[in-house]
Amino acid sequence: MADFLFNYAGYIGIALLFLFMVLGVPVFVSMGMSALIASLFINDPSHVVRNLIQTTWQSASIFELVALPLFILTGTIMQKTDAGRDLFAVTKVWIGSVPNSLGVATIVACGIFAAISGSSIATAATVGLVAIPLLIEEDYGKRRASGFVAGGGTLGIIIPPSIPLILYGVMTETSIGQLFIAGIVPGLLMLLIFAIYVLFSRPRIRTTQQYSATERWQITLRSTGVMLLPVAIITAIYTGIFTPTEVGALSVVYVTVLGVIQRRLSWEKLRGAAYLATRTTGMLYMLIVFGQYFAHFLTYEQLPQAIADAIVANAGGVAAITLMIVAYLILGMFLESAAMLLISIPIFAPVAQQAGMSLITFGVFACIAMEIAQISPPVGVNLFTIHGITRYPLWTIAKGAMPFLLVQVIMLYVVYFWPALTLWLPGTMQ
Repeated sequence: MADFLFNYAGYIGIALLFLFMVLGVPVFVSMGMSALIASLFINDPSHVVRNLIQTTWQSASIFELVALPLFILTGTIMQKTDAGRDLFAVTKVWIGSVPNSLGVATIVACGIFAAISGSSIATAATVGLVAIPLLIEEDYGKRRASGFVAGGGTLGIIIPPSIPLILYGVMTETSIGQLFIAGIVPGLLMLLIFAIYVLFSRPRIRTTQQYSATERWQITLRSTGVMLLPVAIITAIYTGIFTPTEVGALSVVYVTVLGVIQRRLSWEKLRGAAYLATRTTGMLYMLIVFGQYFAHFLTYEQLPQAIADAIVANAGGVAAITLMIVAYLILGMFLESAAMLLISIPIFAPVAQQAGMSLITFGVFACIAMEIAQISPPVGVNLFTIHGITRYPLWTIAKGAMPFLLVQVIMLYVVYFWPALTLWLPGTMQ
């Protein structure tokens, strides 16, 4: 029995992880407990405890993680200052002459806010509060109105800055700046496909809205402060003028000053934004710390490499990618994106590398898979976010988001077959 536990400790650790999660244990506790218990099968308790302390301390002390709370705080301040209304207003007046313009404006507004907050939840919540009531007024129906925002909100974790890409970069020791830039082309391509779908989603009701040149420029000037931020973020990272962490700090200062100038940010709102950002950051840090401990245990057991060898030996490149996609679809039904990322990357990164993907390309691939998790029933976090705003049935929202999910599955294959989509821009960075 002792030999069995020693030889199969890695597999026992994975089994314990899913057992704890099925029992309702929080994900970060599940990761820590499963790795700790399985480690006791192969090492003495004193060594296991020392390793736990050392690994968790090192994981919490990674400098690149400083960018995480900064971008989260930027997003929460934007929420408190109603920046979503500005973004939606400016996209609506410029797209107003396009059929189904309100739906297209919703997708574009999601893309712009995504390039500020880096959060899918913040994007869906902020744009949804403004867009869904207007979409309902124009007879898009509950399914389409909620589905557009839930699907468009997923752009929050692919268009930089992206919180999951920060986590991925830390886990794989890949340049976060290059990962951010790698997500631009796939993110814009998905935004375009989403907009085209929305454009033709209501062939019988193709409402357009006309605005005068004066109205357009007035609304655009009022929204200039918000519109400049995503451009500044991407430009600063691409040119190498600032690191992602420095950009995060400057973004916090920028949105704070902008909110004060616009008289939208009071002390109470700033304190509320900081409190919300702290709660979110605390949750993510617990996942990161114990996710890294779990990953360290799997690496010690050489389990990821063994799984990668087994998959590649029995399934070619495309088949291996398909198996990963299926696994991500299943995981997305039960786990939120950060937990799914931390659990899957140690296992799937070696598989992706053996299938011919670079770590940068796989980072974008994994991030798109995280998008799928955001709208995968029954626990897609974007579905619950929209449900919390509207109280629409979850299944209604899920049906509305399903076309976006299908597009993202296709995009996973596109990224695999055409890695230049992810590697071209990072290759031109200084």
